[in-house]
Amino acid sequence: MKNGNVLQIPLPKKRRRPNNFFRNFLLVVTLVVLAVVLSKKFVVSTIAQVQMLPQQSINRTITLDGVLIKAEKVFKAPCSGRFHLIRPEGERLEMGAGGARITTIDADGGETTTDMYTDVTGILCRHLDGYESILSPANMDELALPVMGKIDDRPLADGDLVDKGQPVFKIIDNLSPVYMYTTIAKADFAEGFWDEPGTLQVFWNNFEFSIVPGAELVDNGENIEGLFMLKNFPEQIIHRRQVSIDVTAGALGGLLVPEQAVVYKDEQPGIYLVIKKKATWTAVEIKGSLGGKVALSGDEIVEGVPFVSNPILMREGWLIE
Repeated sequence: MKNGNVLQIPLPKKRRRPNNFFRNFLLVVTLVVLAVVLSKKFVVSTIAQVQMLPQQSINRTITLDGVLIKAEKVFKAPCSGRFHLIRPEGERLEMGAGGARITTIDADGGETTTDMYTDVTGILCRHLDGYESILSPANMDELALPVMGKIDDRPLADGDLVDKGQPVFKIIDNLSPVYMYTTIAKADFAEGFWDEPGTLQVFWNNFEFSIVPGAELVDNGENIEGLFMLKNFPEQIIHRRQVSIDVTAGALGGLLVPEQAVVYKDEQPGIYLVIKKKATWTAVEIKGSLGGKVALSGDEIVEGVPFVSNPILMREGWLIE
């Protein structure tokens, strides 16, 4: 204190410590940048997804719904009574064979049986739907497909009561052509397929057969509509009127890779082969594509050669471990 005044001595300023969070953040960023730079020519195989070039074949199928058009003759009960099949359904009957029997109870309590004989040859069937005389090959020239909901074709059970004149069974001519009327989206097939359509492979209930496009297909722009003839079909299918089938809409075979594996350089497609643990871009020719796969050919494109299926950020000469 001097002359009543207080002498103030300045205190040293407190040094601020660097922000630990900011310092750690800079350290992490630096390490990441260094790691990226140092690993520029090294790609882990799990990222590159190295695979062996496979010889494969793939199919793409679509489901078609349609109605069957077939030659069939309906037989009606000659009298009222109880209905019984003489032969099992699905059996092929010759002309004049017995198909069913109607048992009538007489007034005195006795029974009278009336056998029903066929006058055509074919498969015995109890699945009656009322469209037998309409959806017939004989009417194809003037066929206008009726609007149909779900068909209830519950067959008569053995012993059911029937009235005189009631349809009770039919004979399907399985040796005559059987057709399917359906609508197919053109977009489900390769461009140009319907210019000259060929035979289509079909799968139904573990059976494989084919359908052949008819001559009178209608092209309404987006869809193809019309008749397809069944070839080498299982007899089980002809008992149906409405069917759903799986059709092979496209097939691709050869040396197949994922579409993402193809890398373009100056508009030339190629893939990265793994040669001496290094990524080597190799030009290829694309033969076709389907379902995310591409068929390739080329001088060095052979089955079993390792290639990079996921070439994201891949560069020529990068190491592949």
